[in-house]
Amino acid sequence: MPAPRRHAAVLSVVALAVLAVVAATAVAGLVVVSFGLAVIGGVGLGVLAVSTWHRWRSVEAPVLPPVSELSTDLLGREWLRTSSALLGPLAPATRDAVATRRQDTLDELERRDPAGFARWLADDSPVSRNPAEFLHGSG
Repeated sequence: MPAPRRHAAVLSVVALAVLAVVAATAVAGLVVVSFGLAVIGGVGLGVLAVSTWHRWRSVEAPVLPPVSELSTDLLGREWLRTSSALLGPLAPATRDAVATRRQDTLDELERRDPAGFARWLADDSPVSRNPAEFLHGSG
């Protein structure tokens, strides 16, 4: 092979090798960038999910009036409402607050009509029944 052709062939091989290295580097760069974006996106979604969960969990509970201010009918409804609330998943602090509210409700019902309260407790299923039905002076 004459020297100019050999020189052209060597240059062609070198040029192809350089192009292969550039292409491989570009592909590797794209892989790294894609992986980095995936990681950043995953972290971002994780942060978003956690912050949304914290906002959902930290929703302030409504301020409820003292049970002494509720009518007897509303006390009965409060008993049923808190019964339903305890059936679902609750954070421990929320569960404690609901239990305290129930105790306050029971105390107020008994204070208003001890005999009616005793009739309600003697019923077959007092937990699922509205105690106001058994008390005098509902309203």
